[in-house]
Amino acid sequence: MDLQHLLTTEYIILEEIMCQQLLVVLIWLFMAIHGHSLRRRYRNGRDIRYRMSARIPKNISHLNCIINDSDSVCIDKLRMDRNVFHNLVLLTKDIGGLTDGKYMSSSEKLAMFLNILAYHEKNRSIKVDYIRSGWSVSQAFNECLRAILKLTPLLLVNSKSVLEDEIEDRWKWFKGCLGALDGTYVHIRVPSEYKPRYRTRKGDIATNVLGVCDRYLNFTYVLSGWEGSAVDGRVLQDAIVRRNGLKIPEGNYYLCDGGYTNGKCFLSPYRGYRYWLRNWQCDNPPPRCREELFNTKYARDRNVIERAFGLLKGHWGILRSSSWYSVKDYNRIISACCLIHNFIRREMDVDPLDIDMEEQVENQPEHIDVVESSEEWTTWRDELSQSMWNARSN
Repeated sequence: MDLQHLLTTEYIILEEIMCQQLLVVLIWLFMAIHGHSLRRRYRNGRDIRYRMSARIPKNISHLNCIINDSDSVCIDKLRMDRNVFHNLVLLTKDIGGLTDGKYMSSSEKLAMFLNILAYHEKNRSIKVDYIRSGWSVSQAFNECLRAILKLTPLLLVNSKSVLEDEIEDRWKWFKGCLGALDGTYVHIRVPSEYKPRYRTRKGDIATNVLGVCDRYLNFTYVLSGWEGSAVDGRVLQDAIVRRNGLKIPEGNYYLCDGGYTNGKCFLSPYRGYRYWLRNWQCDNPPPRCREELFNTKYARDRNVIERAFGLLKGHWGILRSSSWYSVKDYNRIISACCLIHNFIRREMDVDPLDIDMEEQVENQPEHIDVVESSEEWTTWRDELSQSMWNARSN
């Protein structure tokens, strides 16, 4: 009996020893695995810090090559010289709310933004050039877009009308003219169910953008978002009835092409008469009647809106081809391009695409809110064309 009790006691003691040894082994394994994980995490963190420290000088070097080395490189990449770029950075920071990030400055954000607009670069291309992640590029683009749009009251100019004592031969016949307006198509990608609404007469998928500019090629109003199937007159009607839409004071008017109605505040050419005489004969024949003379002088002045659109699309490649941005974001991009266009014309002494530059500002009182044909306006156009014809004859 004593022997059996002894064996039982030894068995219990042996079992406890084995449990303790097993517990020690498990603790040792846990510490070994956890220690390896900590060492790997520390090594990875050290590698990340090393890679970041190696990337930052390359980022700074690439950015300095664009915005600090020469005006020619800066204009080629960002469509503006170094001085204008730094002024835009200050403006977006002070008024637009653009801020420096922990690893990215406002200058780098704006440079990437302008680079995307100028060449319609994709994120995967920009992230390689600037050595950034695609997420960082996307965030910087959206921040800059919001900052530029906040500058709308500052960068959209107010048209100044042609005065009575105007001596420039090009504009002296159009007293009270504020500038010109027209619509242009910008290609866009939309879901399949919306394509019929955005299909133009030529079969392209585009949005119809109404642009209004003064005689110095500065945009004074832009309305984007209308479908390509919408006619220009319908877009203009929507523009003038909006609360913050196109405002035209009594006694002033804009020049518009034959697609618009010749009515109060909107002067259009004579239909059925030759427009650009140089297109009819190579020797540029003289006008045969007052209507042709009016159309000739009118076409030369209304061409400012065509030049403004040409400069806009010449500067920003993102407007020359369809984009993958949503319709809402793309319309905001179009507005931002027009605002930067105005800023370039205001700040740059010499624009490679066009050297003319001047900013016009004026407060506007009463406005009209309807677009319709007018016999009074047609009579005034006849009198104006007759005056041109008489002056030419004399």
